[in-house]
Amino acid sequence: MGVESAGFSDQQVASTAANLLTRSVMYQILSACFLYPEEKNLSILKSSDFQEHTKDLMLCYADIDDGAAVQSCLNEVRELYGNANPEDLQKIYSRIVGHTMSKECPLYETQFGAAHVYQQVHELGDIQGFYKAFGLDLSEIEKERCDHISVELEFMHFLLYKQAYALENHGDEKAQICLEAQKKFLKEHIGKWMPLFAVLFGRKAGEGFYCALSALTKEFLRLEMKLLDIKTELYKESDLNQEAVAGVSDECLSCASSEDFNEE
Repeated sequence: MGVESAGFSDQQVASTAANLLTRSVMYQILSACFLYPEEKNLSILKSSDFQEHTKDLMLCYADIDDGAAVQSCLNEVRELYGNANPEDLQKIYSRIVGHTMSKECPLYETQFGAAHVYQQVHELGDIQGFYKAFGLDLSEIEKERCDHISVELEFMHFLLYKQAYALENHGDEKAQICLEAQKKFLKEHIGKWMPLFAVLFGRKAGEGFYCALSALTKEFLRLEMKLLDIKTELYKESDLNQEAVAGVSDECLSCASSEDFNEE
């Protein structure tokens, strides 16, 4: 399915690495789009990386899907962003997520399925454990909780980029470590809550850029889960926990940055 590399020729390695980088950029795009819509966050939609890699997105899933749906979603996001007024996007984003933590579509994983505070803290520790395992420390620039959607998507971007680099420079063994981390993080975290989040986010958006973004997120994650053969328990709307955050200290919750990681 284009994710294994044992016995590949140089040409096959280069092709596989290119697909990994394309998928990496997609995670980076989604990560940026779920941040507050400032120019520094959304500039990636105008970047050469966006233009270069997204045109090849369908090739990443050629063995499992024609990719037409994700390409259509991506084109709609790009078109709607191109026609959007930045100030209008900021107003819409604030309406969707609120000025405090949204109860209808929270941006944080542990607002889904964590019935008690101790469970939430455990999940936060598990997420941060993934980051630490790859030498990623906490940024002091734009602090955000480690379970923020943008932080988790950025981590996947990092893993795919690291896998591509390892494949071309260190061989299959180190690349496989990155692949296994992706599978585990999708199964235990992203794949469980983000599909539901995307539905709730799109519902709250109603129409326009952020509605298209939710559709892109759902379709992209569907393909990623299928590509890596990940099956996991999907959260339902009844699993949305509006009270789990109560009583958790800021030290526990503010444990990563949505802007970047620091690599040790």
